[in-house]
Amino acid sequence: MKEQQIIDFLKLRDYGIRKTQNARWIDQKCTPDVLSIVADCILEFTQYNIEKSFSIRDIWDSPYTNENVKPCPVSSMSRILKPLNKN
Repeated sequence: MKEQQIIDFLKLRDYGIRKTQNARWIDQKCTPDVLSIVADCILEFTQYNIEKSFSIRDIWDSPYTNENVKPCPVSSMSRILKPLNKN
């Protein structure tokens, strides 16, 4: 997807929350790192083909997502690196 296509798409809606007083169009907990990995998984699934349709299930079940987002519970990637604080 080219930069101008993204700009054109974003111009289709008015995201000004001061007008609607509704900031729920994106979840408050959606941090840039989450947005980045989701976008990465989508781009990997579609191979940058803007005509390719997909569902959330397609992305969630893709091998790339499974490898990079959902490590196996016994994988070293799923290990807690520092202890949780117990107050």
